[in-house]
Amino acid sequence: MRLFAADLRGTGELRDDLTDDQVADIIWSMNAAEYWDLLVRERGWRPEQFRDWLIDAWTRTLLRP
Repeated sequence: MRLFAADLRGTGELRDDLTDDQVADIIWSMNAAEYWDLLVRERGWRPEQFRDWLIDAWTRTLLRP
């Protein structure tokens, strides 16, 4: 995830107030299988719904407005 965060930093689109380690931690934690299990298996979200939510959450959390 640190390499991914560094690649994202290279795009110039990441928020300046987040370190690469914070970005990596956010991506790592939100990409955990437990999130999938809770929302898709336990709460009945469709896989596409989870995908769309994760994209939106990462975009709002990590990228500049």
